Amino acid sequence: MHAQEKKSNLYMFQFSFMYGDVIYLPYSLGMLWAYAKTFQRITDKIKNNAFTIIREDPDRIVEQIIDPDIVAFSTYVWNFEMSLAVAKLIKRKHPECLVVFGGPQIPNTDRLGDFFLKYPFIDIVVHGEGEITFSEILLAYANDSDYKDIAGITHRGNSTDDRPRTKDLSIFPSPYLTGVFDDLIKLPYTYHTIWETDRGCPYRCTFCDWGSLTGQKMYQFSEDRVYAELELFAQMKIAYVFMGNANFGIYPRDVEIAQRAVDINIKYNGYPQKIRANFTKNSSSRVFDIAKLFNAHGLDKGITLSVQSLDEVTLKTIKRSNMKFDTLSSFVQQYTKENIDTLIELIIGLPGETYSSFKSNLEDLLAIGAHNSIAIYNCTLLPNAPMSDTKYVKDNGIKTRPTPIMLSHASMNDPIQEYEETVVQTKTLSEEDIKQCVLMSWAVQAFHTLGLTQAMSICLYIKYNIAYTVFYEHLIKYAMQFPDTVMGQEYTAVREKVDNNFDATDTVPEYNTQEWILSEASCLRIHLQLDTFFNEIPAFLAFLQASIGMSVDDEFLADITTYQRAIIITCNNGTTEFTLNNPVHTIFHDGLANRSPNLHPIKNTLQISDPNNFDGDISRFATEIVHHGRRGGQALHYDVAVTY
Repeated sequence: MHAQEKKSNLYMFQFSFMYGDVIYLPYSLGMLWAYAKTFQRITDKIKNNAFTIIREDPDRIVEQIIDPDIVAFSTYVWNFEMSLAVAKLIKRKHPECLVVFGGPQIPNTDRLGDFFLKYPFIDIVVHGEGEITFSEILLAYANDSDYKDIAGITHRGNSTDDRPRTKDLSIFPSPYLTGVFDDLIKLPYTYHTIWETDRGCPYRCTFCDWGSLTGQKMYQFSEDRVYAELELFAQMKIAYVFMGNANFGIYPRDVEIAQRAVDINIKYNGYPQKIRANFTKNSSSRVFDIAKLFNAHGLDKGITLSVQSLDEVTLKTIKRSNMKFDTLSSFVQQYTKENIDTLIELIIGLPGETYSSFKSNLEDLLAIGAHNSIAIYNCTLLPNAPMSDTKYVKDNGIKTRPTPIMLSHASMNDPIQEYEETVVQTKTLSEEDIKQCVLMSWAVQAFHTLGLTQAMSICLYIKYNIAYTVFYEHLIKYAMQFPDTVMGQEYTAVREKVDNNFDATDTVPEYNTQEWILSEASCLRIHLQLDTFFNEIPAFLAFLQASIGMSVDDEFLADITTYQRAIIITCNNGTTEFTLNNPVHTIFHDGLANRSPNLHPIKNTLQISDPNNFDGDISRFATEIVHHGRRGGQALHYDVAVTY
């Protein structure tokens, strides 16, 4: 009787950040292995020992790897440095081990440059879709063959022909339905999942690698598959499903998929709890129908309107065409009317943008009612995005700098810093211009979107036509001139972060250990000294009037300040009652809804009862109001009893 032949040991890595005890199942690795398992030659000769997803000390990770023959890393901007650190140690300890890297972080063959000189411990990189290519690598290894005939790879500096994309996605088994993750889900973590119903993107926005990586063509997974996966998620009690599509809502069948998600949620008593979709770029009535359906059943994570810029020169430069502004305005009002949370995305540092045009973007969005829903990101260069093309970089005067990656709300005690290539200068934006855009974004998000001065600025906009960006530019100027104030302390802290390599996150240890974007961190710190902050507001309002040469009725200013302080949700319970001489509540809500308000003074009494029952629990307050609630305007009391 012959002894059983020893299998070669395969280890697979897709490092992810933790959010408390929550982590994503490694969908990319799952897809690779689910397809590889369809080849008996691979399963006869190669044993997949483990999926490693937890970020910890690289030395500790490598200590747990026994006799590796092949190691495979799925990489993107949030795990590339960790993957490099582990791979380098593995190669040093096991020099005969085959090291394979793939994922969107791997440059296309025409952009590899000195990649293999920088990372000599990597043997093979996979370009583009990986399922077929990775299986061919494993088959070649199992058969002791070379890799020269495998399309879509570079082996120690030698690139092969590009691999065409797979049109028939049915050849790829589902890692969820085939049990690929069965061992992983036994570990003591709460898992989120990635869910694909189609692949590809028909657009070629220069800042994004989605369209370039998928060649603009779109292909669909079968409805039987996507429905079965979703039902399995419900059975597993998966709370959060992130859709890996680039344009959900682009196909008519997407409405049917959304309805099936609702049906499954009802059948399984609320699971999955939330589904986050990347909706198709130019939002349509179909997207509105899906968002309305999800919202009615509590499934939605809100609707994202990815405008990125409203400036025509910028949009032309980045090869993007948005919906018309009037259409965007009507959509925002539609979603507001249906109580559907929205998130409108802008990007700082796009080629063609100026500080003036960026400021206009903010003013226009606030003017149409996007008060609770603006999210702003720094422009970064991804390896395979059109914006990273050498000629495009030169033509647009783009300069970049490696900056610490922005990972808001991740639990941070990590041994390896990840970086992203952030745009710090273009032909139309100096580095200081970009910093001013960042600071304006911080002010609008910290003080307006998160509610600290939102009612005041809306009321001043409506009654005195003080532009929103004028209000927040002068808030910044006041903070600069008076650094000992609460505003001044926050400005100083944020400016230091921005000057220190555009660091975009901060911690607030009084609440928890996670990372917060700068505006959230400022808001949380101000909440710790809210009374002091509001004691300083009259001085800021006097500064604003003097700076713009306008006189505002003192009684009106006192009323909007009192009202603003009263409607801010805090972690302390209780009922508040107060009297005003102006109909501030009506003005504020008419402003939110873009209605013509009644501005005539009238005495009114307001009563606010806090339904949140935080009982001083600042950690829960931070999570529910600032983290989960910022998109839906949860920072303020809107249900206010008013008597005249």
